[in-house]
Amino acid sequence: MIKIIVPNMSCGHCQVHVKAELEANDFKVLEIDMNENSVRIDTSSTNIHKIKAILDNINYMIDNQTPIVDILEYTIWDDKLDDEAVYETFSSYLSDKKISMIGFNDENFGVIILCTKIQYKNVVEYINEL
Repeated sequence: MIKIIVPNMSCGHCQVHVKAELEANDFKVLEIDMNENSVRIDTSSTNIHKIKAILDNINYMIDNQTPIVDILEYTIWDDKLDDEAVYETFSSYLSDKKISMIGFNDENFGVIILCTKIQYKNVVEYINEL
């Protein structure tokens, strides 16, 4: 999965247009966030040139200042997160770092997050310091 920023996507019509065009070209759009003009797409960063061309054809552009990176799903397993205060601190950390928490693993207390490899490394270091 990747996340791109489309700065000139400014309304609901833009959102529908971008999503329809990407999906017509066999890309699965997972989420569009109009607050940050972001689009999460179920693909890898190797397809970014094709995505740029698709959006260019409909007069939308990808923000070149924001690097395109692969976002992966990770499960964080740590007994510290059983403590409500620690969990709240951890949740705030994720929010501050703009890391999405998408759920919990039912078998044990595992928090499922979406982030880059570097962000994951930082999350693990943060938990170890708690």
